[in-house]
Amino acid sequence: MPNEITTERTKCEIWTRVMGYHRPVSQYNHGKKSEFYSRTYFKTTAEDNARFHKQYGQTSLLEASDGRAKLILFTTVTCPKCPAVKTWLDSMEINYEMIDNRHTDFQQMAEKYNIQSVPTLIAINNESAEIWRASEQSEIVAKLNC
Repeated sequence: MPNEITTERTKCEIWTRVMGYHRPVSQYNHGKKSEFYSRTYFKTTAEDNARFHKQYGQTSLLEASDGRAKLILFTTVTCPKCPAVKTWLDSMEINYEMIDNRHTDFQQMAEKYNIQSVPTLIAINNESAEIWRASEQSEIVAKLNC
């Protein structure tokens, strides 16, 4: 009977990240299952994005160089990743202020901006409030839209 509709279904197992690793939702405890099913997923449109940028200001590379935002790169002299990030920023002709661990205010600035690793590039506004941060070269490239 080739035209017969089958009512059998294959069980679809949903995997998602919990506590740092992926597991099937069917193996979650009751609390984690409840948390999973009550998740709200972020969805945005171009209009939402434009409204956000109008309200909070844009942080693209062009606006970061117009005086409304400032880029600060935190580094140390022994950091193995920092030279590559500095070289890339310089090659892209991006204006930034570099603060390394030899800078007299390094400790105070690192505490102020809660710097946990280097290299870290942060964008700050005129009131010295953080707009965004990136700690890996790939993140920095993405944030600067290059």
